[in-house]
Amino acid sequence: MPSHPALPPIVLRSATPADCAHLVLFADMATRRLTSFLWGQMAAPGQSVFEIGRNVIRHAEGHFTHFANWRVAEHEGEVVGALNGYVIPEPSDMAPVVPEVVKPLNELKNMAAGTWYISAAAIYPEHQGRGFGARLLAEGESMARSAGKARMTLMVGSFNPGAHRLYQRCGFTEWARRQFCPFPGSDEGEWILMVRDLERTS
Repeated sequence: MPSHPALPPIVLRSATPADCAHLVLFADMATRRLTSFLWGQMAAPGQSVFEIGRNVIRHAEGHFTHFANWRVAEHEGEVVGALNGYVIPEPSDMAPVVPEVVKPLNELKNMAAGTWYISAAAIYPEHQGRGFGARLLAEGESMARSAGKARMTLMVGSFNPGAHRLYQRCGFTEWARRQFCPFPGSDEGEWILMVRDLERTS
């Protein structure tokens, strides 16, 4: 990973229940509103989608977005970003019925089964451009190695060129694409599955 010698100190730590309001925003930022759209399918009339998301992240221990699967980045005592990741399980013959909007993503994730997958990585806008994103990805590498995985994957939209360039600079290459399935207020374009093989350490 690229080094950032002039970067101000950043602290990376495990997320706690107290971080869940931040994690809701980071999850939605990273997925370009897809996550809040899906939460909205679960909401009662008048209920905030972010209330739903906070409850999922705070309480749903078996869900990949549970706070235990996040690392939080702090600078000068302030939360600036976070990363969520997990090992993609092998596809199941009894796969659940899923909304149309996630089918292209699931096709790509099935290709990447067994890899350590960065499902969300986000930095608040006021802290972007300072190298924190690359630091989060370096933390992702450490998490992948701790999980015993030598291959990392992630997804990025063709409509998010800044993130795409960051991932390329950090050693990720394109693996496959699927057409993005639009929803109200969404981007349009393609999902790009990217991969990085980790160098072996002696």
